[in-house]
Amino acid sequence: MRVLGSILLALLTPVVMCSQSMVRSAEPKPTIPSIFSERLSRPNLKNKDRSDRDPVQVKAVPAVTDQPADYQFPSAQKRFTRFVNGTVGPFSLLRTATTSAIDQWDDSPEEWEQGSKGYGKRFASNFGKNVIRQTTQYGLSESLRLDTGFEKSKRKGFWPRVEDALVQNVTSRTRSGKRIISTPIIAGAYAGSIIPAETWYPDRYSYKDGLRWGTYSLLSGFGINLVREFVFNW
Repeated sequence: MRVLGSILLALLTPVVMCSQSMVRSAEPKPTIPSIFSERLSRPNLKNKDRSDRDPVQVKAVPAVTDQPADYQFPSAQKRFTRFVNGTVGPFSLLRTATTSAIDQWDDSPEEWEQGSKGYGKRFASNFGKNVIRQTTQYGLSESLRLDTGFEKSKRKGFWPRVEDALVQNVTSRTRSGKRIISTPIIAGAYAGSIIPAETWYPDRYSYKDGLRWGTYSLLSGFGINLVREFVFNW
């Protein structure tokens, strides 16, 4: 019996070992993608600790505009006050009186004669011209939302200040502070000359004379701006 048992054990041992090796070979082996995905699924404690220690801070980026840092669009009250001063303010009336005196000396127009009566007509005419000019300029500037006012230069040096004074005679600022060719200023200068030439001036005057007067008025604005920049700003 012992001999028989030894023989059976010797025969069964290779079979058992072979079956165990077959079971092991049947188990799925981890592939490279599965190993990689397993590593990715693990929490990265190193990066987590670093993010806890050094949180990323996002800084707000300031908005970029074309508005100069030292410019602020004037309020409606300031714009209206400027219109009133330009129409019936003391310096406006002084300019009207001076222009009327020059016209009186030049006897222009001669149909209005001399004396106090003639000066009164010339003063009323020049005052009416200015009212039309200021009203046109103010109305268009409000419609187009432009700043047509004069401001003294904030730059230093003679020529930079001259440049700023001259450019303001033909440009206006938008609400963002950008300078553009001023339709209100140009239209006001010509409207304040053409309309009088076609209405209350003698018949020998026409719109052509108004165009000429408007050009003179626009050119005189350059000199006035220089006075306001370097002598006295009203």
